[in-house]
Amino acid sequence: MDLKNLLPSFFKKNDDLEKLRCKINEAREYLADLIVEECEIRGYAREILEVVFERVGEFERKLDLLRLKLDFLRNQKKVNSEYSCEEETSWTEQTEKINNDYRRAYERAENRKRQGKQEIPERKKPRLKKLWMKLVKLFHPDKHMDNPEEKKVYEDVMATINQAKKDGDLEKLEEIALNPENFLNEAKKQTSASEEASGNQKPSAERNSIRNEKEELQKTLDALLVEISEVQKDIKEIKKSPDISLWALWKEKPADFENAIREMVRELTNQITTMEKVIEKLEGKIKSNLRNKWAA
Repeated sequence: MDLKNLLPSFFKKNDDLEKLRCKINEAREYLADLIVEECEIRGYAREILEVVFERVGEFERKLDLLRLKLDFLRNQKKVNSEYSCEEETSWTEQTEKINNDYRRAYERAENRKRQGKQEIPERKKPRLKKLWMKLVKLFHPDKHMDNPEEKKVYEDVMATINQAKKDGDLEKLEEIALNPENFLNEAKKQTSASEEASGNQKPSAERNSIRNEKEELQKTLDALLVEISEVQKDIKEIKKSPDISLWALWKEKPADFENAIREMVRELTNQITTMEKVIEKLEGKIKSNLRNKWAA
């Protein structure tokens, strides 16, 4: 006989609530694992893009400038007139923008490379990653999707944790992991003080409103399952991307990767050569048309 059937409905309700809480905790754990996996895969994609950019970025910059010039010349040929000061200014501004965009990209790549050289000692890396994963599972904001105030606190906490991981600050992560409750309470105080200063604090009646606990737990679980599905979909899409295939080639078959880079350079060089010839012919036609116009 199932003794649960003999229990009062109040106890059955509590049993249902406990099951929901267990499912929510399991979903949160799984979501945290997925988020860690997604972060790692996105990191691989960024890493390979930086490597490729360092090798072919200058070719791409030159090609972008040639495309801009070609569009400019085609427009001049279409109107059959010498370009005006305004048009030349616009062309110059767009040229500067392309050069500045690439310059900033090179600077970002160099900064990341310098940060990479200040590497965390190998003995620290496993501990750093383990602590970060533990804290992600503990403090991820999606645990509090049904409570905007709590969610905001946890977002601030995760920003601090992510920055510590980025900086390789193992001591900071250990300090947080040693006393997570104290760290969370301090974050809540800071958030509350910030809200009071900005006048955004909500009335206590709203904060303490009575809600149907089972309904709220079910909403939280449903929201977590939706996010799990979205993160799984993102991971699947990233894994199918050419960037990840190229990253795997770079790590596992460096010789094949070098061949792929050489092929990229060859293709870009061919495009540049072709475009330079087209531009040269177009400039000749424009000059010829203008001479004929002046002669007439």
